[in-house]
Amino acid sequence: MAGKFAFLKEQFLIDGEWGGIGLEASVRHLQAGIGSGGSTISEAAFAALGATSVVLTPVIVEQCDAIRVEFETDEGVWTSTLDLAAQQVTFLNKSTGEVEELPVRPEAGERAAGSFTLERMGIPAMETPRGNVTIDTVLVLVYLQQHHAGRDTFGSVSVADMNLTLEVCFGVLSEEAARLKAQARAARSRATRDATAVRKAVEQRQKYGLPTSFDLDMEQERYAKAADEQAAELLRLAQELEQHQGVLTARDAEAARGLQAVSSAASAADRAHQALASMYERRGLGRQRLEAAEEAARPTTHCPECAQSLEARSGQGPLCPVCRQPDPGLHERQAQRAQELVRAGKAALTADSELSDAQRIAQKAVDVRRKAEQDAQRLAGRAAAYRAQEIAPREAARARARAAESEARARLEAVKARRQELVQIAELDKSAASSSQRADDAEKAWAAAEGDAQEHRQQTAKQLSQILAEIAIPMAPDKIRSAVIDPKALAPKINNRSLKQLARSAGLVSIAHTAYHLMALEAARSMPLVLLPRCQWLDAPLDGLGGGPEGERLANAVLTVCAEIAGADAQLILTTPQALPARPQGLHVTQHDSTKPLIRHARRESDER
Repeated sequence: MAGKFAFLKEQFLIDGEWGGIGLEASVRHLQAGIGSGGSTISEAAFAALGATSVVLTPVIVEQCDAIRVEFETDEGVWTSTLDLAAQQVTFLNKSTGEVEELPVRPEAGERAAGSFTLERMGIPAMETPRGNVTIDTVLVLVYLQQHHAGRDTFGSVSVADMNLTLEVCFGVLSEEAARLKAQARAARSRATRDATAVRKAVEQRQKYGLPTSFDLDMEQERYAKAADEQAAELLRLAQELEQHQGVLTARDAEAARGLQAVSSAASAADRAHQALASMYERRGLGRQRLEAAEEAARPTTHCPECAQSLEARSGQGPLCPVCRQPDPGLHERQAQRAQELVRAGKAALTADSELSDAQRIAQKAVDVRRKAEQDAQRLAGRAAAYRAQEIAPREAARARARAAESEARARLEAVKARRQELVQIAELDKSAASSSQRADDAEKAWAAAEGDAQEHRQQTAKQLSQILAEIAIPMAPDKIRSAVIDPKALAPKINNRSLKQLARSAGLVSIAHTAYHLMALEAARSMPLVLLPRCQWLDAPLDGLGGGPEGERLANAVLTVCAEIAGADAQLILTTPQALPARPQGLHVTQHDSTKPLIRHARRESDER
């Protein structure tokens, strides 16, 4: 049974001023007509508790900054204040000072204001694969909205969420049956997976001919022997390659030394050719010197001034100023020129001799280099031929042996895997049989628990049907012959018809809605497993009854039943333009109209203009 929950007060912050209306009474009757704001305050009250499905009127949206509701629970008196701009609700426990500030529409991982309100009502907020229990789904059971009074039950709430909410609130949700159902489905799914695994394993064996254990053992022995033979061949080839690699290493070293000798001979030849350049230069200088000495030693036959022969010294004309003078140093100069000629000749001979020697050395260096190149080519060819003849065939044979060994071992592993498959298939058969047995046992346990749960559901539906009949039939005894609760949907049926099938013109839909909510109030008081709060807010429940004498008669009958249902241990808030035909204990009535609205300090349209 849910705890105590009753509205005490509702206030609105408009232009910095708080004002509102008191709601504290076991029967709070707001006798209000059109334009007095009855639906405005009821929608706003549940919005302040964190509901998101209510529709706020322009008076609230355009004028109000915050809404505050004061309510009483077993924990004490609480206030919930909705900041309309921030969409945050602040809960304050006046008795303990506890404060909670929560969003109306939380982001991922946050707690919602509506969930906190449900906890105060004693109803668990739930999010499950079957559906959710939220403030908006519970709201349908404790608040009859004016625009839903003449329509289908439960308004626009999703079917899955509403079904779970009904089961939780009316105490027919069997957690044990749900747990066993989940276990049975999981066990059956596991059994199906095991059976599928067995079938696939058998199909896999069929692809390679369904060999027996003996066949697989023989294949395993054959492939193991082949793998061992190839491993031995690899070992033999490795030993031979090691020996030949030693010979090849020596020949490669000889070839390397040959290349080194070629490099040394090339360097020597380069040096010899470089020396020839200086020799050629020296020989050229010697020859120039010899030519100069020969020219100097040759007797002078012409005068350097006039270019005439020195023997023709007679004749007409002026005498040469050069050759007419006596020359006393002639003999000494001639001797010096002769010595210079001899030295130049010797130097030229020496240069020619040195050049010839250098040319012979250079040619010898070239010959040495050519021989070193021939030796290096011979040694490299010898090493390459040895590699091609002795190493390459063995390396190719080793590669083939390694590939053959890998293939044999791969086939061996495949045979071992197929051999293991036989063991696995046997284990899978056992597992599948065990899983199937466990699934059968789980389904039997679920069936038994489901039977108990269905029995409890049937009994609960009978109790609710009795309460509904006692409430609905007196409201219109000439129109309602039977009123029951459908055990499956936990929805009302009037005259064995759902609300969709009822004639709306006769007012039966409105009566059924009102009776259903009063049934929920009575069930919350009398049935221990029902988790609904002992509080109902009915906003204009008589609007669908029509006018005239017939409408007045039905309205009087409905209000009479409402007055009879009221009691000190519950709260019933009614918004109707009609007066109650009786005055139950704890009744508090206030009258309102367009000139005396429920929100007295709200700005009127004329004031805003």
